[in-house]
Amino acid sequence: MQTNGSSFRRFALLGAFAGVVGACSSTDTPSPDPSPTAGAAGTQAGTPGSAGSNNQTGGGSVNTAGASGSAGNPIGGNATSGSGSGGSGQAGGSQAGGSNQAGGSSQAGSAAGGTSGTAGAGAGGAASSLCPAHAQLCLDFENGAFTGWNKKESGGTVSVDKTHFSHGSQALLISVPTGQAGGLIENHGAPLFPLPQKQLWGRMMVYFEGVPDGHTDLARGNGGNGGPNYNVGEQHDSIMLNYYAGSSATDCWARPKPEKKVPDKTWMCWEWRFDSAKNQMDFWMDGTLLRSVDMNGDGCLTGNGVWQAPPTFESISVGELVAEKSNSTAYKAWIDDVAVSNSARVGCPAAP
Repeated sequence: MQTNGSSFRRFALLGAFAGVVGACSSTDTPSPDPSPTAGAAGTQAGTPGSAGSNNQTGGGSVNTAGASGSAGNPIGGNATSGSGSGGSGQAGGSQAGGSNQAGGSSQAGSAAGGTSGTAGAGAGGAASSLCPAHAQLCLDFENGAFTGWNKKESGGTVSVDKTHFSHGSQALLISVPTGQAGGLIENHGAPLFPLPQKQLWGRMMVYFEGVPDGHTDLARGNGGNGGPNYNVGEQHDSIMLNYYAGSSATDCWARPKPEKKVPDKTWMCWEWRFDSAKNQMDFWMDGTLLRSVDMNGDGCLTGNGVWQAPPTFESISVGELVAEKSNSTAYKAWIDDVAVSNSARVGCPAAP
């Protein structure tokens, strides 16, 4: 995208890498989700347990539940376990206040003389987990595989790398040589598609090493068969949203006001909502809404037309979708903690 009236070259990029479909796991400590559900206390009978301890706020550690522990109260805060001796049960662990549901930690109790049951997620919480329960696709790149995704490289390379990461120990690296395009990863079909509300929500952590001057789209909702694209990315090292449907009249842009520079060598949380039913797009950075598009943006290469979305989005791509091979120097970008939902906003993960 260039706003001076010149058209630019485009290409379609498809890619593959490790994804965790549905609920995903991570080696990082889970954090609360913004839309949690309260969990129920366990009632499974077992052997007496040793004295329990308080769970950490936000879930994540494992406690032992005692023989005389009372029923759990799934309302945020700390877990309380009973006292006793003998065998123990797990409570308040990765399933309590867990990585997929969110909130504060749940209380998990036990039946008399029994092990504790599985505790549900607590209520409340300001940050999303790495893989919220309502996300259909989650990627943490920790296993280094490309299962379920397609990968395409066009002048650049796509790999899993340990140099920079938001959580865990690895992230997706896209390396782009001088004057070249890039590479991306793409997912379509179940369980994310078809979209029940024709809305596509997503989040990813982004880190640049040398922000490119040319137009680069980092996330794309695609209508399929060459249909219209909704893109979020940057141009001239500033955040820019883009709509493209194959002509200068449908090559359009929208920027935050005031413009938002893309910091170099800094992890950022990028979130988006693409709505094909209402021709709308929203973009958040580090939890702050920077720009919304409702039918029209700031302009197009010809006029200022409607951002007419496809009947429904059929795929999601993340990576370096470089629209112009205009980068004067080589650069790299890392992407981590990807989560995509077809029902609600995902939210940024807690700091590692």
